[in-house]
Amino acid sequence: MPGPRATPRFIQEIKRSHRVVSYVDVISPSQETVRLPFTAGDVKVDKTAEIRRSFSGTCLDITGEITPDEPTDLLTPFGTMLRPYRGVQYADTGEVEVMPLGIFQLSSASVDDSAQGVTIGLEAYDLSRIVTRDRFSDVYVIPTGTNLVQAIKDILARTFDDLQYDAITTAMVTTQPVVYDANENPWEKAGLLAQSMGCDLYFDVDGWVVIAPPVDINALPSPDFTYVEGQGTTLLGASKKFSDEPGFNGIVLTGESPGDELPPVRAVAWDEDPTSPTYHLGPYGEVPQSVTDQNIKTTEDAQSTADRLVRNVLGFSYQLSVTAWCNPALEAGNVVQVERARSKITGLFAVDAFNVPLAASATQTLTLRSKQATA
Repeated sequence: MPGPRATPRFIQEIKRSHRVVSYVDVISPSQETVRLPFTAGDVKVDKTAEIRRSFSGTCLDITGEITPDEPTDLLTPFGTMLRPYRGVQYADTGEVEVMPLGIFQLSSASVDDSAQGVTIGLEAYDLSRIVTRDRFSDVYVIPTGTNLVQAIKDILARTFDDLQYDAITTAMVTTQPVVYDANENPWEKAGLLAQSMGCDLYFDVDGWVVIAPPVDINALPSPDFTYVEGQGTTLLGASKKFSDEPGFNGIVLTGESPGDELPPVRAVAWDEDPTSPTYHLGPYGEVPQSVTDQNIKTTEDAQSTADRLVRNVLGFSYQLSVTAWCNPALEAGNVVQVERARSKITGLFAVDAFNVPLAASATQTLTLRSKQATA
């Protein structure tokens, strides 16, 4: 399993004045590692994007040793990997605790020579982009009866032979041969297999592949972090928006498998909370998203998948943007508590997107959603 996240001490430290530590480890295809300080840098995380994590940064070449010259040099986009970190140095002990922010493959490097010196700008994306670019070179077939988690692993093994997984277990299997044409996107197809189980698919900060259901916004747990006004808060500002777009409050799922004689199965999952503004039997009405899936053959599987998929469509009627001092331990899908009396914001929210800046003085912006709007 992936390593432990932030300690309680770390969470307390970032809520007060502290010394920020940030750096990027650059790893060559031959596993040579160089640690670079960055004058600026930002990791962006968005659970709604096909490629969940991206990195952009700028470093200053003081010695002239890291400016790329040949395609085989370290800072060129031919297999070089980046691992950015941000954390704290504790004043009492000098101990450093940092959070990994992801594993990224370098996609571009630009050199700028000016009066201020030579700066190198880097752009990179998480490992899913490598899978996306490794298109099927020929027709690819998943045999009938293949476990869906195993089918995902088999697709990703075309690109990586040593991945580690944090995945659910499932009895669901392909109900017919699944055929992909040459030049189709393997990451997209693996994501659709995960969707058949009602799961998200992504690479986490440690490079593990996660196959897991989305956070259940109907039953938000205790918060992973709090943004509450008062002494010790990291909250700087917040804005909220009410909208009926995209507006879905239900999933209508049809499971059908061409080539057999069994009738299609159907399942429906709604916003069932009477206190929710998008309650399907309330004044909002019913606004379903239709999903068709060829891997679902039983009513039980259809209902389980619909119940999970509805979690990803609820909550957008009440969206919140928060500006705060940086918490580098955040993950998309975390639950946070936000309290801002003047703008009548109070409650638990799920984190959909955020950034982690490397610069100590830069702020963090979070995109949040909540199924219930409370004042």
